[in-house]
Amino acid sequence: MLAQKLREKGIKPEWEVFNPAHILQDAASLINAGYDTHPFFNILLNCDRAFQGALPYTPRILQMMVDLLPDDAVFGTSGIGPSQLPLGVNTLLLGGHVRVGLEDNLYYERGVLATNVQLVERIVRIIREMDMEPATAAEAREIIGLPALRGEPKVDRTAAQGG
Repeated sequence: MLAQKLREKGIKPEWEVFNPAHILQDAASLINAGYDTHPFFNILLNCDRAFQGALPYTPRILQMMVDLLPDDAVFGTSGIGPSQLPLGVNTLLLGGHVRVGLEDNLYYERGVLATNVQLVERIVRIIREMDMEPATAAEAREIIGLPALRGEPKVDRTAAQGG
């Protein structure tokens, strides 16, 4: 019933997944029933394992989770605590998107408290050093499959990607 209401109201779900069952069972049943096309997944790793059956972060676990996603899925990751930075870099290498911030990680480095600005600036610097460009808000909405805001011009993806 909830999936039907989301669809009727044009609400795009974000599938937060902590382990393979969340992809293969929970999300798959509704996606296969046609309730979500071009799904957006947020893979959360390194949470307290008691939380939603979350897995620790390792490159192999992230690769396994990405390999289980539907072909038309877009994905991002959220690394909890000290895994935020290595998970973010690994995610970029796999073609995904990254969430950073104090909600998931309080430290810039061991023993040094962070600010959201510091965490965002660091990942933006890394993205650019990898010869990529962070998405604008309009580009992010298009990537995820959300409608443009009222009055917002349509994104020209070829211009945004440099060719």
